[in-house]
Amino acid sequence: MRVQQVMIGYSDSNKDGGIFASLWGLYRAQEALMQVGQANGVRIRFFHGRGGTISRGAGPTHRFVKALPHGALGGDLRLTEQGETIAQKYANRIQAAYHLELLLAGTTRTTLLSTYLSEPPHPLEPTMDWLAAYSRRVYMELLTSEGFLRFFRQATPIDVIEQSRIGSRPARRTGQQTLADLRAIPWVFSWGQARFYLSGWYGVGSALEALQQHDPAAFAMAQQHLITWAPLHYILSNVATSIAAVDTEMMQAYAALVEEAHVREHFLGGILTEYERTREMLEMLYGGPLAERRPNVHALMQVRHQGLRALHEQQLGLLRRWRALQAAGAHSEANLLLPHLLLTVNALANGLGSTG
Repeated sequence: MRVQQVMIGYSDSNKDGGIFASLWGLYRAQEALMQVGQANGVRIRFFHGRGGTISRGAGPTHRFVKALPHGALGGDLRLTEQGETIAQKYANRIQAAYHLELLLAGTTRTTLLSTYLSEPPHPLEPTMDWLAAYSRRVYMELLTSEGFLRFFRQATPIDVIEQSRIGSRPARRTGQQTLADLRAIPWVFSWGQARFYLSGWYGVGSALEALQQHDPAAFAMAQQHLITWAPLHYILSNVATSIAAVDTEMMQAYAALVEEAHVREHFLGGILTEYERTREMLEMLYGGPLAERRPNVHALMQVRHQGLRALHEQQLGLLRRWRALQAAGAHSEANLLLPHLLLTVNALANGLGSTG
């Protein structure tokens, strides 16, 4: 049988629509492409362009493979590993062997199940379509709000990241100061540095709350199948991990850099409200506090807490001085501070371990 390779990209779909719409939209796209391939006698081999952070396609390897659409694997799997993920997974032979075994076992299991077992459409699929559309609408309302670009550029170190020389491509496609022109990597990178992790959870809480209010039966079904249906579990567990990485005190500290008080208060208030809503809805689905239901993730963040705080405080101090010097036209002095700022960016990226 002929084989057509199709790349699945996670970064831009997440930037453009939020995490739920991105992951579920790609799930639906793979289903549609498989149908086209089957109708024309072509096997579709999906090449997953996964980044090192959840907003760019990362997530536990075994859950990722289990969550692929039925029939999406035909005995092989192609994907990318990027950023610090390479060192985390393949720095030594024991780690490398372990992760390769996860990929091999997951691919073999999923291929065999797809080959010998039929799988009817899951009853939650229409609910997933609804949640994806609703969460995307909430996410896009934030991004298109008047003043949001100013908030983003001042509340995150995006201006520092744009000065770095660590990417294979420039931060912007054409150099325009718009969200559409900004590439997905610095978008996700900057929100992580400021501990918002916005692209990994925003909009999901509103969608889940609306589902609970308008269709309690569907919400109850989602609770019932959270762990047992892999696509739902993969998406929501990734959202829960993003929530665990958020530090609301640091969010507020970075938001304090926003010069216009009304812009700062409007967007920070809305983001904090959505954060609390998302956390509460996830805890309702998980049946208890996330710190208890997912102790390993929260314990890992707690271990790093004090060290990360010190790095954030150093970055915030340097960022204030650097921006003040630039505003005053003291560009030579500002340039002297830039290497120190970039060092904090690198240190935080390594400490957080979810940037690439």
